Amino acid sequence: LDELEWLVVMQLFELSKMAMSGTIGYKLRQQISKALQRCSEAIHNAISRYNTQAAALNPPCPPISWKDIAEYSFLGEFDLLHHSRADVRDNDWVKPAFRQAIVKFFKLQRAHEELIHVGVEVRCLWTSIHDEEVHIAKVIDELLQQFAKVRRKRKNQFHLMGTARKDPRRSPRYI
Repeated sequence: LDELEWLVVMQLFELSKMAMSGTIGYKLRQQISKALQRCSEAIHNAISRYNTQAAALNPPCPPISWKDIAEYSFLGEFDLLHHSRADVRDNDWVKPAFRQAIVKFFKLQRAHEELIHVGVEVRCLWTSIHDEEVHIAKVIDELLQQFAKVRRKRKNQFHLMGTARKDPRRSPRYI
């Protein structure tokens, strides 16, 4: 059983690599395809060995078919092969409809958690925007005050320069 499990897990990993075909090159896809063919033969042999040993047990374990193995599309479904440890195939959570309902339930739970986190992040973002607006207004006021001081200083300098032309004694050099 452990060998069969190992072979199926290996095949599932290879299949997941094939699903990423857009990210891998042609040669690597060909190597993965050949590995899957070799693995399929090994899985068929392991299934037949398992079925002969399962029939010899007291009470006999139910046989596994290639169809059962082929239905496993991802690793989360694979733990159903542990027939020798405990027969769980009759439990509700083994049935695809129940499994899908459980997965959807947990996704819904996670969505509720995400909504709470989004609410917190929205408040943080709103506070940050408000603080930034206050900071920008403060900086603009400071710049306007500095601009007014510079403008007054320049105005005084121009005024002094204008009066210095009319009366050289009032030049900034003499003051």
